[in-house]
Amino acid sequence: MKGWRVHAVDEVDVTYRWAAWEIVCTWPQRFRRSDVVSIVSVRYGAAEDTRLVLSPTRINLLSASAKTSLAATLRRVDEDRVAELVNHVCANLLDYFAQSGETTTPTPRIRDGDRWLLYPLWPATGGTLVAAGTNSFKSLIGVAAAVQATCGVEVLAGNTRATTQTPVLFCDWEGTESDFAERLYAVLRGAGMPEEPCVAYRHLRIPLVDAADTLADEIARRQYGGVVIDSLSAAAGGSLVDDELANQFWGAVSYLDVPALVMAHKSADKLARRRKGVFGSVMHENRSRMLWDAVRSPEESSVRWEVVSDNNTGRKGKLAAWRIDITTNGHDQNERLDSISFEGINPHDFQLAAKEGDTWADRMSYAIIEQGSMTSDELATAVGTSPSTVRKVLSRHSATFGKHADGVRWMLKNDE
Repeated sequence: MKGWRVHAVDEVDVTYRWAAWEIVCTWPQRFRRSDVVSIVSVRYGAAEDTRLVLSPTRINLLSASAKTSLAATLRRVDEDRVAELVNHVCANLLDYFAQSGETTTPTPRIRDGDRWLLYPLWPATGGTLVAAGTNSFKSLIGVAAAVQATCGVEVLAGNTRATTQTPVLFCDWEGTESDFAERLYAVLRGAGMPEEPCVAYRHLRIPLVDAADTLADEIARRQYGGVVIDSLSAAAGGSLVDDELANQFWGAVSYLDVPALVMAHKSADKLARRRKGVFGSVMHENRSRMLWDAVRSPEESSVRWEVVSDNNTGRKGKLAAWRIDITTNGHDQNERLDSISFEGINPHDFQLAAKEGDTWADRMSYAIIEQGSMTSDELATAVGTSPSTVRKVLSRHSATFGKHADGVRWMLKNDE
C-alpha cells in the first residue's frame, strides 16, 4: 500500500504507520501447528492526539475469521481501505516470521552477562527441567529457588548460590495461592528471613501455550528475571508423549523470554525401576537446556539432584543434595507448616536403600545408577553378595546388563 512506513523496535515490536493509523505488533510466534500468532494494538488519529482503538489482542495471522474480526473493529473508526490495511499488515508480519532473522557472520566472543540464575541449579538461558516422583520436595525446592533468586539469600544452603538477584514469577497449575503462601512462610522462616511478600505468584487454569501471551507481557512489564512452572504435566495441556505438543510447550517457554525452572513428574515405571528422566516425549528432554533427575531417600528427608543431560555444554553428572527439615505446629486437622530449611549435604554420601522384595538384579541396577559402571567384583561389594552370585545374575539378565566399551565394567543397556 502506498504511503506505508514500517519500524522494527528492539527486534520485538513492529510498528506500522499508514495515514492516521498506527498498528503495533509483537514479533509473531508459532505455538500450535496451524497458528502463527501476534499481539496487535491499534491507535488512530493525529500524532499529538491519538486514541486507542484496539487494546493488545492475540490474533492468529493465518485465520481469515481473525482478520475479518480485526477489520470490523477498525472499520467502525474509518471505512477507508480497512480490509486492505489488515491484510497488508498480516502479510508483512508473516514475511517477518518466515525470515526468522538476518543471516550474519558473528564475531567469535565470550558471551556477556551471567550464565546462571542460581548456580549450579538454574542456568540463565532456556528451560531447566526437573524430573521427580511424588513427595520428592520438588515444589518446595521450586519455592526456595524462587526466593533465593529474588532475594539473593542462600536458601538452598551448601550446594547453590545466587549469581543474579532478580524478581521471579511462580506459575502454579497444581496448588492454590493459599498453599503457596504457607510454603513461602515456612521457607522464609527456615532461612531466617522476614515473612514478607517477595515472590510473585500466579495460579493458572489453562495450558501454558494459551497463557504465554499474557504471561510474557506481565514478565516484560514487571521485569521478572525468571519463572518457575509447576508442573509440566498440568501446564502442557495435553498428552505428554506427543512430540508436537511437547514442542508447542517448549515454544511457549521460549516465548516467555526468561529462564524457566520446570517441575515434572516421573512415570510410575521410571520410579519403580529407578530410571532417570522425565515422563513423556523425548522432546521434553531434547528441548530443555538442562535436565535434573531428583531422588528422595526413603530413610530420611533428603533429596539428591543429578544432571542427566546438559544441552548447554553437553556435560552430565553435576550433583546437588539437601536434607530438608520440616517443622509444623498444631496436630491433626489443625497442623500447619512452621518452617522449612534446606541443609546442603555431600551428594556422594547420599544412598538409596534397597526396598523390601528387591531382587539381586534390582540392587545391582540401583548400584550402577548410583555409582556408574562397575566390574563384577565391585558390584558384589556394592550390593553385599558374592562375585559368583553377581556373575549368575548378569548372565540371566542379559537384556538389562551389558558390557562397557572397555570390556571389563558392566552397565545398564538403557544407559548405553
